[in-house]
Amino acid sequence: MGSFWNELRRRNVVRVGITYALVAWVGLQVIDFALEIISAPHWILQISALIAAIGFPGALVFAWVYEMTPEGLKPEAQVDRTQSIAPHTGRKLDRVIMGVLALAVITLGVRQFLLPTNTTPVPELAQTGPSSIAVLPFEDYSEDKDQEYFSKGIAEEILNLLAKTNALRVAARTSSFALADSNTDIRDIGRKLDVATVLEGSIRKAGPTIRITAQLIDVNSGYHLWSETYDRNYTDIFKIQDEIAASIISSLRVHLLGDEEQKMVSERAANVEAYSAYLIGKERMALRTQEDITAARGQFEKALEIDPEFAPAHVQLAHAWLLLEQDRFGGKDMERKEVDASITPHLAKALELAPELPEAIALKGLHDLQRFRYAEAAEAFDQAIALNPNFALAYNWRAESAFEQGRFLDMLADKEKAYALDPMSLEISADLAYEYRSFWRPEDAERVIQRMFDLHPDHVLAYRAALSNLSSVGRDAETALLAEKAMAAHPDYETFKDRYAFDLIELGLPDRALARENDDASFSVYMSQGRYQEAKALLDTHLSEEKPDWTWLFNGMAFYDETGGTQSRSRIGELMSRTVARLDAENIPWRDNCSPFAAYYLQRAGNQDDYDSVMNACRKRYTQRLEANYLCPCESIGLIAFTILEGDLPLATQRTEKWLSDGESDATLLSWPLFKRLEQQPEFASLQARNAKAVTRKQAEFLERTTIPAPEEPL
Repeated sequence: MGSFWNELRRRNVVRVGITYALVAWVGLQVIDFALEIISAPHWILQISALIAAIGFPGALVFAWVYEMTPEGLKPEAQVDRTQSIAPHTGRKLDRVIMGVLALAVITLGVRQFLLPTNTTPVPELAQTGPSSIAVLPFEDYSEDKDQEYFSKGIAEEILNLLAKTNALRVAARTSSFALADSNTDIRDIGRKLDVATVLEGSIRKAGPTIRITAQLIDVNSGYHLWSETYDRNYTDIFKIQDEIAASIISSLRVHLLGDEEQKMVSERAANVEAYSAYLIGKERMALRTQEDITAARGQFEKALEIDPEFAPAHVQLAHAWLLLEQDRFGGKDMERKEVDASITPHLAKALELAPELPEAIALKGLHDLQRFRYAEAAEAFDQAIALNPNFALAYNWRAESAFEQGRFLDMLADKEKAYALDPMSLEISADLAYEYRSFWRPEDAERVIQRMFDLHPDHVLAYRAALSNLSSVGRDAETALLAEKAMAAHPDYETFKDRYAFDLIELGLPDRALARENDDASFSVYMSQGRYQEAKALLDTHLSEEKPDWTWLFNGMAFYDETGGTQSRSRIGELMSRTVARLDAENIPWRDNCSPFAAYYLQRAGNQDDYDSVMNACRKRYTQRLEANYLCPCESIGLIAFTILEGDLPLATQRTEKWLSDGESDATLLSWPLFKRLEQQPEFASLQARNAKAVTRKQAEFLERTTIPAPEEPL
């Protein structure tokens, strides 16, 4: 043994081994540092270390077999030992070892004391507050690709269970599932959803066996924090789902949840087909169009036909009804009593089946909110959030309760919390953009809206939010041009057509507005041009309806104010009284809502008590909002109108000047009867000139870029 060791030393095998190890270590340190700078994946370093380790035995064998001679490398067996220079080579290797050792010490010192340990440090989740996670739908690797409902179902089960803990911030289903099929890099998913970890997995079914793999990934480093594979017989699919979800949650607790106890309560259909219909319905609901919500309602009804005891389907069906009664989803003509008859039984059944189901409690709150029961709504939202601290929509709805109480900063905080949890939700994004606009933060609103377009190109809600934001800051030409794009993308969506017609009026293009064949816009044009017979024809048509719209009642009062006719004005007053009685019968607290123009026409109709009520609501509204600096620029017109009605014409003039300074203008505004009261102010002529100049500039910008030709001149 001693002679073998001596032979190793004589052939410099030991020195070569030490030199190789030191050089490899220094090289790996340099590679590690370089990878940190460019944020490269850590597996590159792992492969480098593996290559270095594989090369070590080879270096030793090479040193044993070959020897350096004055003539170059030769096999050791061919070297005459009396002519060997191995001792001289050994001394050179000693000097190399000393040099590399010094370099290693320097490298270690630089890494330890002069350079950051990681230019993009991985956060210590336990030390930086609540951990965060996104759960992606598991990928279906089955040969027949027939396990989609299972892959989404198990992900949803895990997500719902994780969401009920205070120790974890969980990205909402809408957002995490939206990235499922995008082939997006895990780090990009983490950045988009603002989470530190992502749970992903796969399902592979082969014959009677199903293999489920799950892995938890740190999005900053790309490391797998945990991974597990489960093989099961494909029998009771829901039993497998529960078992795997429980096992995954148990393992995740070690990595993310600490010692917090986790409720393992599953709310799911007892039937695969019912559950599949429910999942399809949720996918369609998230798209937030009338067509998708209607289709989703059908899926929830299908799920309940199969499994009437499935509480979440009752909740989602009620939610679909609440959405479809909104004007933006085609519910303008829906009767509240009819909607309630459809909603109430499903909410009651859901709460009977699952009294602590956060979704059921929050939906009850939303129903209360939309029926003006604000205190009950706020209580329900608080309860739902306590049960599920990651319930994005509950935060979004609770914000509306804060709004009704005048707590605007609390409202914004809840909206931002909802957006942080579910940044890809169209509903939440649109609502947050609106609030940013109202806080005079149009740039922040534009950022949110651009993300909506990035994720959902040409979506109705994205266009609505963008149009609202542009018009609120006086960018009228851009608003009309965007409305043209919106109409091209959604030719059957009447809201965009209506909006475009009034955009044209504001831009001083009445002939183009008339060509849109919008009755309300046409009435406005006819009145401004003194074409009273044509205006009256439209008015008579709409006032003959069984339930005339408020807008046409106001139009009628404006018409008879300008043209005269006491008996006709009296008829409008009677129609307004009838409408008021109908609203009162439906328990709609309309007197508590501020509408200066409604107040004006109520007064003109002789309804002084209701005028006073609406004006009191406006005093409260504008006082609160001005104090909180929460007043959408688009509400400036209403504020000016209110100030005129209060009789403070100098202040109304100042506010009109500010309205113009903020970039606003309107070709017809200063000719409205109410605004004509400002004519006695010395600044009025100057205001008219500034308004006309702004309209001319915006009109020219629009005409230069519009894609819709001007209407042909009548023969």
